[in-house]
Amino acid sequence: MNALKTALLCGVFLAQCVALTHIGWTQTSRTLQSRIPKPDPKKYDSVREAKYWKNPYLLVRPDGIEIIGITPFGRGIAVESVSGMLERLPDLAWPYGLVVAVSDVGLMSAKTDLKGVEANRIKLLNLLKDLGIALERWPSA
Repeated sequence: MNALKTALLCGVFLAQCVALTHIGWTQTSRTLQSRIPKPDPKKYDSVREAKYWKNPYLLVRPDGIEIIGITPFGRGIAVESVSGMLERLPDLAWPYGLVVAVSDVGLMSAKTDLKGVEANRIKLLNLLKDLGIALERWPSA
């Protein structure tokens, strides 16, 4: 009798695990375009300082893209990794709708840094366009 109860309990536990895994997978597999509404400029047109921007803020660096508050401070990630990082952000990270702020890093040490920033900016802008993410260009610091 104990073996039957144990088997039944294990079966119920496994069924719950499978159900929870399936629910979690379907929620994270939805694209940004299906989860996040279109940008609402009325919500962010009055924002004049970066510290008040509530959506993702992307800083173009010579070594990649820094997503402020998400990626390690002062370090860029590959442009190709940006889409995955943005997809993993919760819906609450997008109060203005599907729009990001983009700015170039303010301090550069050489012409090679400038070329790296320009190359990464071009790749990033193309990626955002392909993903259907609007952008607000902000001046560099």
